[in-house]
Amino acid sequence: MRKITKYAGTLFMLSVGCASAAQPPGPFIEGGWADAPLFSQSHLTLNARNYWKYLKEDESQPKEVHNAWGQAITLDYRSGYLFDTIGFDASYTGVIKLAASDYFSTRALLYNDGAGFEKGNAKGYNKLGQRYLKLKLGDESLGLNAKAGWQVLKNYGVLTASHRLTQNSYAGYSARLHADNLFVDAAWVTSGINRDSPNKTAFLTADKQRISSISTLGATWKDPALLLSLNYGEAESYLTRQVIEMAWRPEKKLTLGSQIYGTQALGKYDSMSASRKAFDDSAWHYAADVKWQEPDWSIKFGLGWTDAQKNSGLGYYDRHIAKNMRGRFNAMTSAGVDYMRDGELALTTLGEYQFVKGITTGLQLNYGQFNFSNNTIRTGEVSLINHWAPAEGRFKNLSVFSMFGYGWSYKQDNKTPRLNSEGHYQRSPNLSGEIIIDYKFNLL
Repeated sequence: MRKITKYAGTLFMLSVGCASAAQPPGPFIEGGWADAPLFSQSHLTLNARNYWKYLKEDESQPKEVHNAWGQAITLDYRSGYLFDTIGFDASYTGVIKLAASDYFSTRALLYNDGAGFEKGNAKGYNKLGQRYLKLKLGDESLGLNAKAGWQVLKNYGVLTASHRLTQNSYAGYSARLHADNLFVDAAWVTSGINRDSPNKTAFLTADKQRISSISTLGATWKDPALLLSLNYGEAESYLTRQVIEMAWRPEKKLTLGSQIYGTQALGKYDSMSASRKAFDDSAWHYAADVKWQEPDWSIKFGLGWTDAQKNSGLGYYDRHIAKNMRGRFNAMTSAGVDYMRDGELALTTLGEYQFVKGITTGLQLNYGQFNFSNNTIRTGEVSLINHWAPAEGRFKNLSVFSMFGYGWSYKQDNKTPRLNSEGHYQRSPNLSGEIIIDYKFNLL
């Protein structure tokens, strides 16, 4: 990072010198080097996000309310390009704690400043989530875009970033080569900053061995009728990951989708104790969905199946191939480890209706079923979703999202069902909710 910072300073001085030599000097606000595309084509936005998240459940502990509420303000700067080739971007976020329950789970919104979930650990924080040099070569039909530094990587190979009050970011290098409808991605990252923390963290195994790097490579074909993405990644000496995602539109209103996610164990994983493992040797999650889209409403159905054998306890597919990173996962069964346990069949449906322009209401139903120790265990949830996002007018940069749901799961220890004296699993109801308010200001 010191080399990157030094290079950024050199680049800044070079841009000033080149621009000054090309035109007479003048005040910053009237001309001179400020007219160089590196600065004149830059953009600065301010994003405000207010997020409240709630969960009441008793799956693994006595009944607790996990409640957190925060406000984030993010300044996002995007420069133009020097010589139409080199630029730099940065983003700074401040998070304010508005409320949090005692003995809480932060809900990945606030910073947990302590070990475990002791009283009073919830705090706000500040961080530079992104700061990188960028390189651009070629044009829209054939070209290369590359970055070096701290960056958000969303659906980039096997990496992704989850957005709560802030997003996950990674330190390293990434590059995307595009040729018309074909995109090839590559990335190599060595550390991360979690979405609910200001601190740089190393990638770790489940038993806290250090992972020096995560590398990934992917290829995506995208046109109006077909999206096909093939991706591979490895957390050094720990786990490998394969991702296949497809969406095909045989006609305008119909979309058929499929996702396949696989994970294989390497040496560091094999050396861990069984209690730390999510599966023995490999885990796979297979999913398919179908969506019908009308101008005012849509309906989507999904089906998922998981194969994650484990001799000791209940196995499951883990979306992440290391601690302190986020693994790419875009199936409808995206809900922690729910609906991704060994032998679990999952059914999901989402229906949405736009009552008036910009206001959409939806109902999502999830159901999962698997067998464990002579029990057929059933889980599920029903969620009411509302979204207001005006496309034009005074509030076109405003978005308000809400979700409230009731669910039923089972009491568990380390994700394995807890059985009573008669050998039966014990049900565990839960209530959840969240409200997200976003507003964007274009400052430059």
